[in-house]
Amino acid sequence: MALTPELKNHFLHFYQMALSDSEIDVKELEALYLIGQDRGISREEIDNLLLQSGSVDILPPQSVLEKIDCLYDLSLIAWSDGQLDPEERETLERFCARFGFEDQNVGPICDYLLEEAFKKHLKKQSC
Repeated sequence: MALTPELKNHFLHFYQMALSDSEIDVKELEALYLIGQDRGISREEIDNLLLQSGSVDILPPQSVLEKIDCLYDLSLIAWSDGQLDPEERETLERFCARFGFEDQNVGPICDYLLEEAFKKHLKKQSC
């Protein structure tokens, strides 16, 4: 699979989540690479994208399904090191709001996705 502009944005969102607590844990990077592998994106392509992350405009996903998919992957990255830091939760909520979800729905959406990610449910089970 080619690294489309949409996938580039997806991975840059993940990178922002990994950076949200000011530390990038090895497990967070491993999660990012596993998500890439599941989508047919090589480790080298992800590395190149992350190295040029400052020069890429980051756009939100378009469809509701793509938004939920991205938020769920962000939740997986947040939990990848075995703990959920308050900064990671806040970052997920900011992404949820930035993706256009109504303010009163942001908390419940994040609660649900973080709970499913903690349980490591597959997306087909979660979404």
